[in-house]
Formats: sequence, C-alpha cells, structure tokens
Amino acid sequence: MDDLSSTLKTATHDPDGQAPASAGTPTGESPPTGDDLFDEDYYLSINPDVVNGISAGYFVDGYHHYRLHGRDEGRLCSPVFDTAWYGRVYPMVISDIEQGRARDHWDHWQRIGRYRGYLPNPAAPRPENPSRPRARFGGLWTDAPDAADTIAGRHAIGALSDADAALLTHWVDHGYVLLPGAIADHVLDAARADLDRAYQGGFPALLFQCLSASPNDISWRPDVNTKPAKALDLHWHSEATRDLIFAPAIIGFLHLLFERPPLASQSLGFLRGSGQPAHQDTAYVVYSHARRFAASWIALEDVTDGAGELIYYPGSQNFPDFIYADRHKSLHEAMRMNIAGGNSLREAEEQHGQSILSTAAARNLPEHRLLAKAGDVLIWHADLAHGGRPISNDATRRSVVAHYCPSDIAPLAFESGRSTMRRHGATGYYSTVVY
Repeated sequence: MDDLSSTLKTATHDPDGQAPASAGTPTGESPPTGDDLFDEDYYLSINPDVVNGISAGYFVDGYHHYRLHGRDEGRLCSPVFDTAWYGRVYPMVISDIEQGRARDHWDHWQRIGRYRGYLPNPAAPRPENPSRPRARFGGLWTDAPDAADTIAGRHAIGALSDADAALLTHWVDHGYVLLPGAIADHVLDAARADLDRAYQGGFPALLFQCLSASPNDISWRPDVNTKPAKALDLHWHSEATRDLIFAPAIIGFLHLLFERPPLASQSLGFLRGSGQPAHQDTAYVVYSHARRFAASWIALEDVTDGAGELIYYPGSQNFPDFIYADRHKSLHEAMRMNIAGGNSLREAEEQHGQSILSTAAARNLPEHRLLAKAGDVLIWHADLAHGGRPISNDATRRSVVAHYCPSDIAPLAFESGRSTMRRHGATGYYSTVVY
C-alpha cells in the first residue's frame, strides 16, 4: 500500500472515532446479496413512484422505501453485477482495490466505476453522462461524482500533497474537515480580545442577533452577554477577526476547494453556545450559486461539556434536498419570489429540521459533538447538517463562524445594495450582509 493509501485510511475515519460504512464483500468472493447489494440511484431510476413518494415526504430515500415495502414487493434493488467480467475488462479496478480506494469489485463500481462509465455487466446500457452532477442545486468540484478520481489523479501527478489529498478525500466522504490547533497563538489572542471587546460594547456600530431579547438586530446591551447571541459580521469592524478567518490553514484548504481566492461574506461571533437546532446553511446563507460555499467554526477557547457544543452529522451533505415552495433551496429565495403564505414557509422550516433528524436516523448517522480546543477549526460543506447542543451551565463558548464563497460568486446581499468588497492582504476578499 502506498503512502497516500495509508494516509487516506487514517484520514477517512471520523475524529470522534466512527469509521465510514461501506457495502460489499472481500475481493474475489461472489457479489453481495439483499440489502448489501442495494443501489440507491438504480432503485430510484426504475421506480418513479418512489421518487414521487420521497418528494411528498412519505419516504426519506429509496432505501427507506425498500426496507418498508420494496423488499416484500420483490422490487429489484440493483443491476445485475458480473464480478468476474468487471474485474477482467477494467484493469484499473484491481489497481484501485490494491491501493485501498475500494474494498471489492462491487464497492468499486458503486463509488467509482459507474462515474467513469464502467458497466456492471456486458449487456448494461451506458449512461449518457456518467459523471453528471448528482446534486440538483450544483456545488463545488468536490461534489462531482468523480471527485475521488480527480483527487487521486492530482495526487498522482504531484499537484496535491499526501496531506491535502487526505483532507479532500475526508471532505468528499464526510462533508467536513477538522484542523486541530490551526490558529497561531498571537492571532488567537488578538481575536479573543476583540470578541470580548465586542461583548463589552466596544464596537458601537456592531449589531447583535439575540432572539430571546428582541426579534430584530440590536446594538449591544448587557443582557446580550447572558443569553445565546451572535455578533453580526464582527470581521467588518475588527482586523483581528479578519486575520482569524483568513488564517493560513483555513485559506489553504479553501484554495483547494474553490481553486481561486475566497470571499468571506459574513461572520458570527459567539460568547456562548447558540443552542440552535440542527439545520443546513443552504436554507439561510444564500448565494447566486446555492451550494457553492463553505463555512468555518473557530474555537477561541477550550469547549467544555454543557457549554452548547457544536454538533454535526457526518455525511449529511448528501441528504435529499429539502425544497421550499416546490422549487427553492432556501427560505430567502422562496420569500424573495413572493410565495404566498408566510406561515406555511415557517412550517416548512420546522419540517426541514425534522427531516434532518429523521433522515439521520434512517441512515444510522449519529450526532457528533465537538469538544474543541482553542485554535481548532472545523470547516464544513454548505449542506452539512449542524447545530448547537442545549446550554446546561454558565460556561462560555467563545468562537467565530465565517461563511466563504469563491470570489466570483455573489452573496445575495449584493442584490440588495450591500455590494462593497474589500481585499484582505493577498489572501482573499471580504464583504458584509449587515452594514
């Protein structure tokens, strides 16, 4: 096994100790049967009634229907797979398995080969565009079905280091990366000082969101410090916060994702945990390209149990899209297009949160919490479901969240007139959705 394979086997394990699940049997054995052979894309392609049932909210995904009804109804759950033929006619299959990129022939076809146009058997029809994007609302290059091949190829020609290839592979598989101790002490100290200054009223123009105190954004006042609150776009006022969100380790990974300079479009400064239920940023953080962005969460102090720890669901970036008003990825877009019924949209927002929990349960994805150390950084996919645990003590959870997009993508705040972009050194740009 080469160095990259060894690195990837380590990197693709969740930092909380959970290894990703995969289907299949050891190389050389007969193809798997039953649930192990289930193929989501194939099942949906031959069962349009199931697709309609998912859209109507009756089923989480195709596998949910198959477990409840399809198996007993005798529905096919996968194409015929000819293991011997597949391994004989596609030489790269054996090489990929030997390098640790797939566990066996079936696992290879499901995750890699189908997106190259490899057939499961010699009589199978070939799709018109095997690597077409799976996501209805697009995404970054890492969302393409053949992203794993792109990573491996760039590594093979020296365009990616072992470490960067491992990070990108973990991102594709799980929807986030964790960068421990990524922030230099002097940057961390300066940012923490400015956050404390913000929560002492030291930035007169700075606004806060504190829904338990007011439904509207407010200037600082003492009760903001005792309730879940967010300092809105602190980076617009604080150079130390800009240095934090543009730290080299963060920018280095964003360059891998975006392949051009990033734009930091908004930030949230926390003194305490948010206590926010699980959600996906695409419902609230809106850009001209719905899924072409990422977010960072930066710990400014060690996080203790009960302080409203960050939670997330690895792999949830691949959940089925929740659609607002029959066609929109975000609440903002549904409201912008003057869809009638504000109450129904708010009800849909609650349904979205419930669908995250039900889909996670159906897919056996546990909630993970992050007891971060000061200087740790979590960067997550636009659609990774995340939130904050309830706050059970008086501890603080000083942290900063920032959202970034490629510099050519437009935050929709630009369309309402907040279109000033400023440069931060040579690393990227920043704007504001508030001021």
